[in-house]
Amino acid sequence: MPKNIIDALDIELLKQLLEDSTQSSRTLSKKLNAHKDTIRKRTQKLCKLGIIERFSILINQSKLYEVYPFIWRVIFSIGIIKNRTELIKELLELPNVIEIDEATPSAPHDILVHAQFSNMKEFDKFTKYIKSKENVDSSKFQVTPIRKQYRRRKRIISAIIEK
Repeated sequence: MPKNIIDALDIELLKQLLEDSTQSSRTLSKKLNAHKDTIRKRTQKLCKLGIIERFSILINQSKLYEVYPFIWRVIFSIGIIKNRTELIKELLELPNVIEIDEATPSAPHDILVHAQFSNMKEFDKFTKYIKSKENVDSSKFQVTPIRKQYRRRKRIISAIIEK
């Protein structure tokens, strides 16, 4: 993508939307000192370019854990023998799956599946399901429980600005 497709206003708009994606065009226009129609058009452009995929909430998992400690997160490291794309699409449809990170083909584990469970029965059922898949290498299957997760959501925007 050529650098001139997005500019400083687009970057500032993305920063604001990362903070709170529910802000109205009017609110954003005041914060960014631009007309609300300009903000609306810029937002549409960023969506059309695929830079903004969706507007949604981001749940702070560590706070949720404090309030409702029975939810726990796990990362499954899974080696895939074949049909990687098909398995990823299938796993993303499962209710316990939060996200999937895909590693490079040379990595010992091809995907990291982030999943969430409210009881051990759910966890066992999910684990058995994954191990039953013919394209999963169960010798490269690892499970790591997560109590808290820390993210720095603005890092990608900082990297863009510094270039």
